[in-house]
Amino acid sequence: MTQDPKNAVTWFSIPATDFEKSIAFYQGLLGIKLSRETMGEGDMQMPFAMFPKQNEDGVTGAVTPANNVQPASGGVVIYLACSDLDGALGRVEGLGGSVVMPKMALPNEVGDIAIISDIDGTPVGLHQG
Repeated sequence: MTQDPKNAVTWFSIPATDFEKSIAFYQGLLGIKLSRETMGEGDMQMPFAMFPKQNEDGVTGAVTPANNVQPASGGVVIYLACSDLDGALGRVEGLGGSVVMPKMALPNEVGDIAIISDIDGTPVGLHQG
Protein backbone atom coordinates (compact mmCIF):
# COMPACT_ATOMS: atom_id res chain seq x y z
CA MET A 1 0.00 0.00 0.00
CA THR A 2 1.46 3.36 -0.99
CA GLN A 3 0.17 6.82 -0.26
CA ASP A 4 1.43 10.22 -1.19
CA PRO A 5 2.56 11.85 2.06
CA LYS A 6 0.90 15.12 3.09
CA ASN A 7 4.21 16.40 4.43
CA ALA A 8 7.82 16.03 3.27
CA VAL A 9 8.71 14.91 6.78
CA THR A 10 6.59 12.09 8.18
CA TRP A 11 8.42 11.12 11.41
CA PHE A 12 11.50 12.15 13.36
CA SER A 13 13.56 10.53 16.08
CA ILE A 14 15.87 12.30 18.52
CA PRO A 15 18.39 9.82 19.96
CA ALA A 16 19.13 10.18 23.68
CA THR A 17 22.04 8.76 25.67
CA ASP A 18 20.05 9.34 28.90
CA PHE A 19 16.45 8.59 27.89
CA GLU A 20 14.78 9.84 31.11
CA LYS A 21 16.84 13.03 31.28
CA SER A 22 16.11 13.78 27.61
CA ILE A 23 12.36 13.35 28.16
CA ALA A 24 12.54 15.80 31.08
CA PHE A 25 14.61 18.21 28.94
CA TYR A 26 12.08 18.41 26.08
CA GLN A 27 9.05 18.49 28.38
CA GLY A 28 10.60 21.32 30.42
CA LEU A 29 11.82 23.19 27.36
CA LEU A 30 8.53 23.17 25.45
CA GLY A 31 6.07 22.95 28.33
CA ILE A 32 4.48 19.79 26.87
CA LYS A 33 3.94 16.18 27.91
CA LEU A 34 5.55 13.42 25.86
CA SER A 35 3.56 10.19 25.76
CA ARG A 36 5.50 7.06 26.66
CA GLU A 37 5.07 4.21 24.22
CA THR A 38 6.78 0.95 23.31
CA MET A 39 7.40 -0.48 19.85
CA GLY A 40 8.53 -3.91 18.76
CA GLU A 41 8.35 -7.19 20.63
CA GLY A 42 10.64 -9.41 22.67
CA ASP A 43 14.34 -8.59 22.26
CA MET A 44 13.44 -5.91 19.71
CA GLN A 45 11.21 -3.98 22.13
CA MET A 46 12.17 -0.34 22.54
CA PRO A 47 10.60 2.48 24.57
CA PHE A 48 10.06 5.91 23.06
CA ALA A 49 8.49 9.18 24.17
CA MET A 50 6.30 10.72 21.48
CA PHE A 51 5.74 14.43 20.88
CA PRO A 52 2.07 15.48 20.61
CA LYS A 53 0.65 16.16 17.15
CA GLN A 54 -0.37 19.76 16.53
CA ASN A 55 -3.29 18.67 14.31
CA GLU A 56 -4.66 15.56 12.58
CA ASP A 57 -2.33 15.86 9.58
CA GLY A 58 0.63 17.01 11.65
CA VAL A 59 4.01 15.34 11.78
CA THR A 60 5.29 13.93 15.03
CA GLY A 61 8.25 12.00 16.29
CA ALA A 62 9.89 10.83 19.46
CA VAL A 63 12.82 10.81 21.82
CA THR A 64 14.39 7.34 21.59
CA PRO A 65 17.22 5.58 23.40
CA ALA A 66 20.46 5.98 21.42
CA ASN A 67 20.93 2.29 20.65
CA ASN A 68 21.55 2.24 16.89
CA VAL A 69 21.76 5.97 16.13
CA GLN A 70 23.96 8.29 18.16
CA PRO A 71 23.35 11.96 18.93
CA ALA A 72 25.32 14.25 16.64
CA SER A 73 26.27 17.89 16.41
CA GLY A 74 25.99 18.11 12.61
CA GLY A 75 23.62 17.11 9.87
CA VAL A 76 19.91 17.71 9.43
CA VAL A 77 18.18 20.01 11.90
CA ILE A 78 14.54 19.36 12.70
CA TYR A 79 12.34 22.18 13.97
CA LEU A 80 9.87 21.55 16.78
CA ALA A 81 6.73 23.63 17.19
CA CYS A 82 7.21 26.02 20.08
CA SER A 83 4.37 28.21 21.36
CA ASP A 84 6.68 30.34 23.57
CA LEU A 85 10.05 30.68 21.86
CA ASP A 86 11.37 33.38 24.20
CA GLY A 87 10.40 31.31 27.23
CA ALA A 88 12.00 28.15 25.82
CA LEU A 89 15.23 30.00 25.04
CA GLY A 90 15.24 31.34 28.59
CA ARG A 91 14.88 27.80 30.01
CA VAL A 92 17.29 25.88 27.77
CA GLU A 93 20.52 26.48 29.74
CA GLY A 94 18.88 25.66 33.07
CA LEU A 95 17.80 22.33 31.57
CA GLY A 96 21.35 21.47 30.46
CA GLY A 97 21.24 22.63 26.85
CA SER A 98 22.54 25.73 25.09
CA VAL A 99 21.46 28.26 22.47
CA VAL A 100 23.28 27.68 19.17
CA MET A 101 21.45 30.32 17.09
CA PRO A 102 19.37 33.02 18.77
CA LYS A 103 15.83 33.89 17.73
CA MET A 104 15.48 35.28 14.23
CA ALA A 105 12.48 36.16 12.10
CA LEU A 106 11.66 34.14 8.99
CA PRO A 107 10.64 36.05 5.87
CA ASN A 108 7.02 36.47 4.77
CA GLU A 109 5.66 36.40 8.33
CA VAL A 110 6.25 32.63 8.67
CA GLY A 111 7.31 33.09 12.29
CA ASP A 112 10.51 32.98 14.30
CA ILE A 113 13.14 30.26 14.69
CA ALA A 114 16.10 29.49 16.89
CA ILE A 115 18.44 26.52 17.24
CA ILE A 116 19.36 24.96 20.55
CA SER A 117 21.69 22.13 21.48
CA ASP A 118 20.07 19.48 23.69
CA ILE A 119 21.75 17.65 26.58
CA ASP A 120 23.48 15.27 24.14
CA GLY A 121 24.77 18.10 21.93
CA THR A 122 22.24 17.41 19.16
CA PRO A 123 21.08 20.64 17.47
CA VAL A 124 17.30 21.05 17.39
CA GLY A 125 15.42 23.93 15.85
CA LEU A 126 12.49 25.64 17.52
CA HIS A 127 9.78 27.34 15.42
CA GLN A 128 7.07 29.69 16.63
CA GLY A 129 4.57 30.46 13.87
